[in-house]
Amino acid sequence: MIVLDAFRTARESLIDALRITPGWLATYSVLQLLLAILPGAQVVLIRDLIDSGDVWRPLLGLTVVVGSMYPLTQVSNGVGQRMMLRLRLALRTELAGVAARLSPSRLAGPETVRDLEASQTATHPMSDVAGKPVQLLSAAATSVVLCVAIASINLVSGLLVLAALAPTVLAFTLISRMEAKGWPRVAEHERRAAYATEQLIQQRPGTELAVLGSGWKVAGLVANSRASATWVLDRMIRTAVLYELGAALVTVLLFGGALIALVRGGATGGAAAAAVAGTITGLNAIRQCGYAFGSIVTAAPQAAIYRRFVRSVPAGPRRGMVRQVDSVALGNVTFGYPGAAEPTLRDVSIEARRGELVALVGVNGAGKSTAINLLVGALSPDSGRVLIDGADAGAMAEDERLAHFGLLVQEFGRFEFTLRDAVGLGAPDIVTDPAIRDALAGTFAADLPLDTQLGQQWGGTGISGGQWQRLALARIRLRNAGVWILDEPTSAIDAEAEHEIFTDLRRTSADRITIVVSHRAWTLREMDRIYVIDNGTVAQQGTYDDLMTDPTTRFARLFATQNLTHTSRSR
Repeated sequence: MIVLDAFRTARESLIDALRITPGWLATYSVLQLLLAILPGAQVVLIRDLIDSGDVWRPLLGLTVVVGSMYPLTQVSNGVGQRMMLRLRLALRTELAGVAARLSPSRLAGPETVRDLEASQTATHPMSDVAGKPVQLLSAAATSVVLCVAIASINLVSGLLVLAALAPTVLAFTLISRMEAKGWPRVAEHERRAAYATEQLIQQRPGTELAVLGSGWKVAGLVANSRASATWVLDRMIRTAVLYELGAALVTVLLFGGALIALVRGGATGGAAAAAVAGTITGLNAIRQCGYAFGSIVTAAPQAAIYRRFVRSVPAGPRRGMVRQVDSVALGNVTFGYPGAAEPTLRDVSIEARRGELVALVGVNGAGKSTAINLLVGALSPDSGRVLIDGADAGAMAEDERLAHFGLLVQEFGRFEFTLRDAVGLGAPDIVTDPAIRDALAGTFAADLPLDTQLGQQWGGTGISGGQWQRLALARIRLRNAGVWILDEPTSAIDAEAEHEIFTDLRRTSADRITIVVSHRAWTLREMDRIYVIDNGTVAQQGTYDDLMTDPTTRFARLFATQNLTHTSRSR
C-alpha cells in the first residue's frame, strides 16, 4: 500500500511538473542522468589508467569526470530548487483560488478549515517531491551502472554493490512512516503556537492583553505548544538517526563483502582501486535513492489531502448579481443542530417583500442567526422550505442562491488592505473607482485617497471599530444585491451615525428587501414588520407600535428598559 501511494504521488507530481515547469524538469532530468553515469565511468577510467598502457586518454577522461562532478551537482541542485519554487507558487496559487470558491455551507464544517490548513502545509513537500522521482531514477541508474562496471571485474562484487541499495531504502521507508505519523502532531502544536503568537502581536488583541497585563499567560501557551512540537521532533530525529546508523552498518558490511570478493576473485590492484573509488563516489547517490523514496512516502498522505480537497471544490464562472428580488420567506421551517436536545427553530415562518424593512429580534440564542443562515443557504432546514420569489431555494445552486444576497455579519471583516481593495471586496467583479466612491458617500472615508493603507500593522491608518463597520456597510452598498441582511449593522457605531444609517436605509429601501437583526429598540421604529423569535418560534410579529401596546408581551419586556432610557434622553 505504501509503495502504491508513493508511486501515485510520484506520478502526479511529475505530471504537475510537466504541466507547470516542463523546461526546468527536462533540464533537471538531463543533469541527473549525467551525474548517474559518472561513478561507473570513474571505475572504468581508473582501471584503465592503472592497468592499461595508455595513460593520457583515461587520465584526460578521469579529469573531465572528476572535475565535472561538483559543478554538475551544484547546477543540478540549483535547477531543482528553482523548479520547486515555481511548483510551490503554482500549488499555493491554486489553493488560494480553491479557498476563494468555498461556499458558506462548506465553510461551516470544521473539517474544511482543518483540510485547508493541511493542504497549505502540504504545498511544501509536494513541490519538493516533483524532483524526487528523477533523483530516484538517477540513483537507481547510478547503482546499475556502477554494478555493471564492477561486475565486469567481479560479478559477486557487482551484485553486492547493488544490494547495498536496500538497507538505505528500507531505513528511509521506516523513517517516512514514522514521520507520516509525527508531522501532523507537530503541525497541530505549531498551529496552536502560531495562533497564540498572533494574539500577542496583532494590534487589537495585543493591546487588550497589554492593558490586562496577562500577555505572559499567552506567552506561556506559546511556549508549551512549541515545547510539545520540539519533543515530538526530538523523538523523530533520535529514531531516524538509529535507523540510519543501522542502515549504514549493513551497507558497510555489504561494501566490505564486495571488496573481499574482488580480492578473493583475483582482481588486479588497478581493478580493486577502481572499484573502491567508484563505490565511494556512488555511495552518496545510493543514499540519495533512499532519501528520495522516503521523501515521496512522507509526502504521499499530505499530497492526498491536498488533491482530495482541491478536487472537491468545483470550478465555475462567477455568477452575476441578482439586483431585483420581490420576496424571500421561511415557510414552516424547523432546524436542529446535530447533537442538540431540541431544535433551534420550530415551524418558523418569516416573509419579507421588496421595499420593506423587516427586523428579527430576540435574546441571544433565540435562533435569529440560524434563521439568517437558513435563508442564505449556509444551513439546510430539517423540514419546511426557504423561498425566493416563490421558488424553492433548496433547488438552486449555492452560488446562484447567494447572488440574491448582501450579508453583513455581526463579526464583520476588518480587511487591512488599501481602502480601494477593502471596499471593492463587496462585489465579485472588478469595480470602478467612481463606484467605490459612491459606496463610501457619507462616511469618514469619503474623501480619503483610495490607495490609503488601512491597519496600523502595515504602517497604515488606524481606524476605530465603528469606522470598520462603516466600511463593511459600504461593501454591502457596493454589492447592491436584491436582499440586504444586516446583523447588528450599527453595533460599533455612535448614536448619531446610527441614526444617519437607518435614515438612509429607509430612504433607499424601495428597490430592495432589507432584513435587520438588532437589539436596539429605537432603530426598530423604522421597521415595517418585526418578528420576535423566542425559544425557536415566532412569538410575535407586527410594527413597533403594535408590539409595544401590551406591556406584558415578550417584545415589550425585552425593550422596555431601552425604551425608557431613550425617552428620558430625548427629554
